This record gives sequence, C-alpha cells and structure tokens, in this order.
Amino acid sequence: MIDTIPPLETPLDATTHPHLYPYVVERGWVDTHDPQGEVSEPFSDDVFVTLVLDGPAGLRRLRAQDLLEAGLTFEAVFAQAASNLSRAWSARHFEFGITRLDDGTLIGGCRGNWMAPAGGLVLGNLYQSMVEHFEVPEFAAIAVNRTLLIAFPTDTKTLSSLALRQLVEEAASGAILPISRTWLRLDGDWPSAYRGVPAF
Repeated sequence: MIDTIPPLETPLDATTHPHLYPYVVERGWVDTHDPQGEVSEPFSDDVFVTLVLDGPAGLRRLRAQDLLEAGLTFEAVFAQAASNLSRAWSARHFEFGITRLDDGTLIGGCRGNWMAPAGGLVLGNLYQSMVEHFEVPEFAAIAVNRTLLIAFPTDTKTLSSLALRQLVEEAASGAILPISRTWLRLDGDWPSAYRGVPAF
C-alpha cells in the first residue's frame, strides 16, 4: 500500500518554510509520485526521503514544479526541512532512545509520529546515542512503518534475538502504514544500503 499524501495546493513562500519536513517513503511511492527523482533522495534501492509540508489540512507532498515556481533547489529546501525536523525533536514531537526487548536485547529507535523515521535517519542524534551506548561505529536500521524506525548493532547475539524479529514483523504488518523491511546502514554518514546479508 502506497502512502497517498496529496500534492501541495498553494505556492511555497516564506510563510511555509517553517512547516517543511523530510519524510521517509518506500520505492513504490517514488515510482508513483517522483519517478524522475527530483524531490526525493535515496537511502537505498527501497527507502527514500522526500519533502512534505505540514499544513492546516495535513501533510502535502512537494513536487518539482513547486520548487521551480518558488525558485528553490531540493538541497535548499531539504536543509530547511532538516532544521525544522531538529526543532520538532527538541519540542518532543517524536523521541529516540535505547530500549530493552523482552528477551533482554538492547536496541535503539525513533518513534512517536510520522517524523520519527526521518528523525532517526536524517538527524545524527540517534546514531550518536547508539555509538555512546554500544561502543561500536556501525548499525543496521529499518524504517518499519510511518511512526517507527528500529536501529540495532549487528553482533551475533542481537541478530539472533527472536524478540527483535517479532518486533519488526508486528510493526511492519500492523495497522500503521508500513515503509520497508529493507536494512539500512548507519555509520555516521548519509544512511545507505546495508552491506551484507540481512539476518531476517
């Protein structure tokens, strides 16, 4: 099922800039709404980030023509959107942290609302807290659904966790719109495709 965010209905201007945000979507969304890749950027072959406006009528997706008419580049709008996302995290619209699963496995993640997956992938806060906690420089992450990103170390014990597998399964098949089960690599740079074979 593809997220059906309607297009922007009013022109971008200075009053809309504080309401622009990055938004994580799956490949089918890009194929449908941005086949030329003009307002989206890949994390992997299956997971992308795009731009949305959070307005009074709800989320609206940005199109290439919206940027063109406003005389803006994707890069400039993305920088503004990432700054807005950071402010939204500071205002506690979503959260990130480390949690212990039922079998004792420790993982990280972002949750709370539609901003959470982008918050975990675009902002460095989740990655930095995980490096400090787990004392390793690289993690796997899954943008499971519209409100949840899961990140975890790739040691044998963590990857063999039944509780982690169940969490991914339940979050990807529940009532909240799924994004992807594709594993991404978090290493402090732009998130990218996971290097290796996902364990589940």
